[in-house]
Amino acid sequence: MKTDSPFRKPSLSLTNVFKYMMESGYNPCYEYSHIQFEFEGNIAVVEYENGFASVKIFFSIEPEEFDMFIEASNQTMIKTYSVKPVGLEDRENIVFSCEFFCDGIRDFRRFFPRALECLNEGLCTHKAEMKKIFIERGTAKRTIPDMEDSISGIGRKLLS
Repeated sequence: MKTDSPFRKPSLSLTNVFKYMMESGYNPCYEYSHIQFEFEGNIAVVEYENGFASVKIFFSIEPEEFDMFIEASNQTMIKTYSVKPVGLEDRENIVFSCEFFCDGIRDFRRFFPRALECLNEGLCTHKAEMKKIFIERGTAKRTIPDMEDSISGIGRKLLS
């Protein structure tokens, strides 16, 4: 049997990924089907199966913001090309994912940092798009008060 066959079984496993992440300081938790860790204040997950790895970041939104999330997500996909946002059934939890093919730990080591960069870029782009939508819809004016009440009850203008 040829060793360079395109049908050979990938040598990467979640155990190898977990060891790499421990060595790299991510402090992951090993689960049966995935590896979980914290990234930029959000829960992140690495999954791997049959030569295909994915890195996902989970975060929450307010249910009434779901339509704005969809609009901002479309803009994020257009601008980043590699981040796929998905809204979960509860309409409060969101997943951003980045997928890539890899056969061994060398491939994973090469692509994993870039996947995290793409996801972080996607999160930043998404936040900027959400802010832009809030402003366009006038929501920011309703949620950000013009005056701040002091303890004495006398209003004062915000300086920033």
